[in-house]
Amino acid sequence: MKYHHDSLIKAYDYLLDRRPICSPNSGFLMQLIRYEKALCNGGTIDEQQNNDDKQNPIKPLHIPSDPNVE
Repeated sequence: MKYHHDSLIKAYDYLLDRRPICSPNSGFLMQLIRYEKALCNGGTIDEQQNNDDKQNPIKPLHIPSDPNVE
């Protein structure tokens, strides 16, 4: 949406044209709606303000740098 200057509807239609079985969940669609509004209002996204990690925390995956460590 940001790099191609597309609206959410146009991006969603593009997705469905390429992968008709795709069905994003409502939470993800709400994030996209907020993202589109932020893009229209200022052109940039404040990551601190739009950080949904508090609502949906995801622990980072730790991959050891030593291949011998399991």
